[in-house]
Amino acid sequence: MPLAAAVEHPMLIALVAVLGLAYWMHTRGELLPALRRWGAVVALALLAVRMLETGKPLFAAVIAGAALFWWYAAKGRAVEATAEVEARALLGIAADADADAVHAAWRRGVAQAHPDAGGSSDAVQRLTAARDLLLARVSR
Repeated sequence: MPLAAAVEHPMLIALVAVLGLAYWMHTRGELLPALRRWGAVVALALLAVRMLETGKPLFAAVIAGAALFWWYAAKGRAVEATAEVEARALLGIAADADADAVHAAWRRGVAQAHPDAGGSSDAVQRLTAARDLLLARVSR
């Protein structure tokens, strides 16, 4: 199909855009959390619309409220999960690392990033914040 003919089909352009967005989110590790969050919200919203069509506005309101609650609750969990993944990547440790491994990785990172060793205080602060976040997760 020539490019000029493809431009005339807006659904094809939308499909390419959605696939590109999905690939980009997959490379950043955000695709599955987003699908979990938005899949449930869309399903609940469609169910709420169906309840309105069948003349059950009270059920529709309850389901719409559940969709909003799910969206806000899942949004917070996705942000927390992303922060934990970034902290593990910064320290260079595995997902099943214990507190001793977190401390050891932090010590190695600070030894390399310390201003006296040619690093910066900003890098040390990021390493310390990552350590604190992961230690809070391990202690739970």
